[in-house]
Amino acid sequence: MIRTNFLNDENAVWLKGNLHSHTTNSDGSLTVEEMIDAYKHHGYDFMAISDHDFYSDTRKYTDDKFTLIQGFELYGNATDEKDIHLHLLWEDSIEGIEPNTKVSLVTHMGERNGKTCSQFLYDMRRKGAFVQLNHPHWSFLTSPEIEDENPYHAVEIINYGTEWLENTGDGTIFWSEMLNRGVKLWGTGSDDNHNHAPIDDQYSDSFGGFTVVKARDRSPKAIMEALFTGSFYTSTGPSIYDFYLDGDEVHILCSPCERIWMMGHFRTYQRKLGRHVTEFVTKLKGTEKLIRAEVMDAAGRSAYTNPIYLD
Repeated sequence: MIRTNFLNDENAVWLKGNLHSHTTNSDGSLTVEEMIDAYKHHGYDFMAISDHDFYSDTRKYTDDKFTLIQGFELYGNATDEKDIHLHLLWEDSIEGIEPNTKVSLVTHMGERNGKTCSQFLYDMRRKGAFVQLNHPHWSFLTSPEIEDENPYHAVEIINYGTEWLENTGDGTIFWSEMLNRGVKLWGTGSDDNHNHAPIDDQYSDSFGGFTVVKARDRSPKAIMEALFTGSFYTSTGPSIYDFYLDGDEVHILCSPCERIWMMGHFRTYQRKLGRHVTEFVTKLKGTEKLIRAEVMDAAGRSAYTNPIYLD
């Protein structure tokens, strides 16, 4: 029996996107139109304009070659003392969120604290939003500060902007700790770009972290379905072509890399090393509660599958 998170459809398409970006509607340096043009020019298929506490309505910019996902980034709280950033994404429209308007916990909940934040996120999730915890390392967030029962579909494991400029964008340890506790979360990657440096400057925070979905088509609905079901991988460079479990054998196919790790939970690791490794097939050890893979190329760039849960 074959098990995989990737959509099993011979007509499915692989689409590269940036789920986290900021424009002049919040604290970015590019307008919505300039941002979209830049990502089109660099070969992306979709993106989300996720301004801080502001919903920038970009639906009119979707065409047959480029798709806009709707959403915003919310200033919130894990506890009353711990500030965090949350991500909310959706397909088209969502109840209670008006286009091109300010959105905040104070506006919608009357006050901002850990309780109102959780209530708002659960409400948005019920309305159909994809709810994500952003850049935990940059937020100095530790995994014990997030409960096992929480409103999140995913955690941002690659945040290129904070990693490139502040060395705080790697959320993989936080993710691993949550998975080891049995908390089921997908792992996404984005730029979180504000473009305060020119697009092609060495200090640019664009085009470094991305999410690649396997979707039935290029529509916002199909891309959101891929996010909800984990039919995607996250990368800073390498491509993943397939990842699946066939009986007790795990398979991964990828672009040429130097290292492939199969990762269960805690210390259940297996690896393959080489100069141009493109495939790894191995057997489960039998104690895994999940299986996922990481690959790294010769430039030190990595890609991550989502977990296939076995329990």
